[in-house]
Amino acid sequence: MIFDYFDEIRIINLAARKDRRAKMRSELRRVGIADDPRVEFFDAISFPDAGSFSSPGARGVYHSQLAILDQAAKRGHSVLIIEDDVDFVEGAENFVPAEDWAIFYGGYYADDPRNLHDSDIVGAHMMGFSGAIVPVVADYLRSISFDGIHPPIDGAYVWFRRAHPEVSTLFARPPLGYQRPSRSDIADLQFYDKLPVFRQGAAAARSVKRSIKNIFRPSLAS
Repeated sequence: MIFDYFDEIRIINLAARKDRRAKMRSELRRVGIADDPRVEFFDAISFPDAGSFSSPGARGVYHSQLAILDQAAKRGHSVLIIEDDVDFVEGAENFVPAEDWAIFYGGYYADDPRNLHDSDIVGAHMMGFSGAIVPVVADYLRSISFDGIHPPIDGAYVWFRRAHPEVSTLFARPPLGYQRPSRSDIADLQFYDKLPVFRQGAAAARSVKRSIKNIFRPSLAS
């Protein structure tokens, strides 16, 4: 099982997003790790302003993943970082890596699916790191050099891999998890998420959308 390859499994969740935590607990039960002692929810870091990032949410995600990496580095642990809006594909827990890796993409969207290693990758919602690479990535994220807007966490991981082509990267094919439709904590809210009278309807619509998408996604079930 893929989850057996990690010393720690951390799920990033804002304390205010109890809806996401509840859905994530359901997903963890579905793949058999809800009661695993290695699994912990990480209280997401939030900021009142964007700083050098595109939004306060993007800044929070970046620093949350960095903090998790720092914690794992202190213990010399490997770590799987999962964001709280992930839906696992059927049979995701059965995935077994066919090769050694230092960085693992369990969930992602690629500009060029035929050439994942050179493609721009969107999403960092299921990222794994070996114990040896954790402190190296953490140091890179802390000292990253950029012009203009700070790269988001998914872009920073791509930058790191391009700066260190010797680091082995494994992409799960097909991805093991996708981001479920839900109210965003990163992008600006749409009007229907700002107004309570519309919010319940929007949540119901996303639930239907989620069910339809899951029907047509690839499965790893045996």
